[in-house]
Amino acid sequence: MNAEQRVLIIDGDLKNCKAIKYALTEYGISAYYTLSVVDGIERLNRHNYELVILDISLSETDGFELLRFMRQMRNMPILVLSSLGGIENKAKAFRLGADDFIQKPLELQECLLRAQALLRRYTSAAPPLPGQRCYTIVTFENLLIDPLTRRVVYNGRELDLTRREFDLLYVFSSQAGRVLTHEQLRYYVWGDDFEGNETNAIPVSVSRLRQKLGDGDCIENVRGVGYRFIDPAHKKK
Repeated sequence: MNAEQRVLIIDGDLKNCKAIKYALTEYGISAYYTLSVVDGIERLNRHNYELVILDISLSETDGFELLRFMRQMRNMPILVLSSLGGIENKAKAFRLGADDFIQKPLELQECLLRAQALLRRYTSAAPPLPGQRCYTIVTFENLLIDPLTRRVVYNGRELDLTRREFDLLYVFSSQAGRVLTHEQLRYYVWGDDFEGNETNAIPVSVSRLRQKLGDGDCIENVRGVGYRFIDPAHKKK
């Protein structure tokens, strides 16, 4: 990794801050930490960072509002740490600008791997247009989803997806292995724009997406609950 890469850690837990800092430093990444939200924002105003690791469980402020504010400040990856689990909290964090999410208690090795992945995507990406991010790309062995260009390549061919179909596939794949309910999909994909009966609209959209994926086996029905996305490469094993 490039020694010039700078990471800012904002976490009220000193032990976590030191553990993450020293783990990153071992890989040649310059890491800085603060226990204070105010100090963290001041540092962001004064310096450039290639990644921010943010604990949204900080007691000083509403973590989600802080995430929203930081996303408006700078166009850099944000890895969120939180003691709050559940798909609703994760969906809200992603919607407000998070690029990845780890639930506490922290697994240091997982945090390090995800931080390195975000840094690779950020530093290898072309400079984005204002307000756009081009480093949060979902990839599997035979599937690539790029949210900046809204391109999907599946088994070597590019898919022609509608806006809703792309959004559905993106949220499915970014939560691979987890069951997503109709209500969660309505909230995350349609949001306030949703009109009509979700018991009809969502299954129809999922069915059309499956058709464009060919076999569509990677999107499983979970009877009476919703859907689960499975890595397409695993379905063939």
